[in-house]
Amino acid sequence: MTTSMLLFFQMILRVILTVILLCIATCHSLEKGDGFKVFRVLPTTNQQLLQMIRLFETADTDRADFWHAPSVVNGTVDIMVAPEHTGQFQTYLEKHGYTYQIAIQDLRKLLIEKEGNISTHSTDDAFFMKRLHDDVGFHSRLRMGEYYSYSVLSTWLQRIAENMPDIAKLIKVGTTIEGRDILGLKFGKDTPDKKVVVIDAGIHAREWAAIHTASYFINLIVNSREGDPQIQNYLDNIVLYIIPVLNPDGYEYTRTDKTNPRARMWRKSRSPKACAFDGVRNSCCMGVDLNRNFDFRFSEIGASRYPCSEIYHGPSAFSEPESKAYSQFLASLKGRLEAYITLHSYSQLWIYSYSHRKFTYAPDIDETRRVAAKAVQELGRMYGTKYRHGTGPEIIYAFSGGSTDWAKETLKIKYSYTIELRPGYEEWNGFVLDKNQLIPTAKETWAGVTVVLDEVTNQWKSSKNRETELSRIRQEKCSDRLSGCAYWLQSSPNICRISQSTMVRDCAKTCDLCHMIAV
Repeated sequence: MTTSMLLFFQMILRVILTVILLCIATCHSLEKGDGFKVFRVLPTTNQQLLQMIRLFETADTDRADFWHAPSVVNGTVDIMVAPEHTGQFQTYLEKHGYTYQIAIQDLRKLLIEKEGNISTHSTDDAFFMKRLHDDVGFHSRLRMGEYYSYSVLSTWLQRIAENMPDIAKLIKVGTTIEGRDILGLKFGKDTPDKKVVVIDAGIHAREWAAIHTASYFINLIVNSREGDPQIQNYLDNIVLYIIPVLNPDGYEYTRTDKTNPRARMWRKSRSPKACAFDGVRNSCCMGVDLNRNFDFRFSEIGASRYPCSEIYHGPSAFSEPESKAYSQFLASLKGRLEAYITLHSYSQLWIYSYSHRKFTYAPDIDETRRVAAKAVQELGRMYGTKYRHGTGPEIIYAFSGGSTDWAKETLKIKYSYTIELRPGYEEWNGFVLDKNQLIPTAKETWAGVTVVLDEVTNQWKSSKNRETELSRIRQEKCSDRLSGCAYWLQSSPNICRISQSTMVRDCAKTCDLCHMIAV
């Protein structure tokens, strides 16, 4: 072999090696999540809106993940796009004449900047778990402004219930597809006549701020009950359930690599892969959007039949163990369940039923709207945060299969609300909330929620007071109209039961039927 040929082969080997190294570096970068961008797109025509809705319903979340659903012309839509599809997506936007900007150039860098110093590592969890088990005294206070694993949150709930059985009881709603228990706490002194309020969070895995807010509520109740007369009033007069994470499998998946957008921005459950032809290929993906899996107008609007879509509704209503178990839990409270609140993020919205069609309301819409308006006003008093209230299609977009609409329609719950927390709809950081906003978000949300709790509490107390007054009046009016009541009862021991209406009128006192006297 000549020297020139040897040099040529060496050069070829260098090129091949360089290409291999570049491929390895690129693959590693993609694996870490480098280069994810968030596009802010503005459909300016009805045709553009319809095209974007079609993309929203069919897009593979590994390629394009919609943070906002397209709903109206000239309404912005935020879409997270994977680095390997960025060029293709920009070409698509330009081809169809969309106005757009890149709101986040590198989502992974933003995650590191905003959430990188928040305790979510296994070492932090291990330390906290050890302290929970080893401390001689019980420490109920969980440090707020941090994100904890589901195992930490579950252990914390268990310790609260073990050490405060007079006010808190651990409840198990059901079991996830991966075998995790869905846990919550039941607060208050329960009696059959008391009204019930249920608050949940984390049905969408990536909405960490909602999970933090529900945890804050628990922390506040446990640690402020003795010095806060408002909280003590709730514990005395209503029964309050708080379930901080409805989708534990999805939540834990988002923590597997918290700075990798593919994991951190996961929305659905972790149900096994399902497949469907999306018009181009047969695509198979994991997970179901649990908040599209309830049996209210299932699959009608704002949901997708494609398993790779982030809004995949599942094969049938209540097909998922999480949604099925939760619906059964809520149904078990029917007749007592007066308010149901589910926490989400983001957009700063207070949503009430119904969300499948514009201008479609429940019969008690005036009361529902009144309390929502009052809650939004109270929430805004704390820091000036502006919320809007209305049905889904009025203030964000139409969707069906949601938990609050199902609860309103099926269980006839008086106050059924979805709260979308900070940041606002137009904010570019979306699900990545600054750490310094976590506690203020939770505090102002609690202020809004107390409006609902006060309504339920005051109405129950009023009904009790009225019943007490009616009982007093009945006792005053209770007497025997005829003199032979004692003789009749002695002669016929069952007469009070057999001729009840007559005996209420003539012998109420002797028959002990004072409670049946009409007032």
